[in-house]
Amino acid sequence: MAYPPASGPQTNISLGAWLSGGWEIYKENGALMSVASFFALAIAGFTGGLLCGPLLVGMFRMAFKTLRGDRPIMRDLVEWRGTFLQSFLAGIVFLVVHVALAGAGNTSGFVKLLYLAALPFLSILSAFAFPQILERGTDVVHSINDAAKLVFSRDAFMWWVVGLVFAAITTGGFLACGIGGLITLPWMISSAALAYRDVFGIDDPNRTNQ
Repeated sequence: MAYPPASGPQTNISLGAWLSGGWEIYKENGALMSVASFFALAIAGFTGGLLCGPLLVGMFRMAFKTLRGDRPIMRDLVEWRGTFLQSFLAGIVFLVVHVALAGAGNTSGFVKLLYLAALPFLSILSAFAFPQILERGTDVVHSINDAAKLVFSRDAFMWWVVGLVFAAITTGGFLACGIGGLITLPWMISSAALAYRDVFGIDDPNRTNQ
């Protein structure tokens, strides 16, 4: 494999390795993951964002299957057995926090700056919380709590940088050429899956196939 092998749970932040490894994971099934991203965005938009959580879990399922050497299928996007309720609730939590920090229509400069400052943390927290639900079957409270314990540590600034890069690349793909986000979104999800593997570890290697 071109992406780095697992070395067991650790706390080292390896942004470059995660980005390059995530790109290799994405490339293995690039067309499939880009099409899945299109449908995920369409379904999320149609439901007003209410299904963002389960759809993110579906995208992570595809990335983890590739990481384990399996071949993902389109059905993985909506394979939510055992994860739907908790991922749905986690999605609602992050959606509410986004709306609250965005000021719910408040256009003052301070509120915008506050939201932009918090956005990288929300990005990296979601990048770890949803894989927790998928991989370990934890509930929304424990998933977000475990992610927060890692992120809001002595390395909080570096995790903020990781979240900033993940969010910037994802958003940049949509802003640069519109459909470019169909590449950057699954790429960053793949990079987040690799980061999760390195800092939390992966349990049963066949778990995403159940």
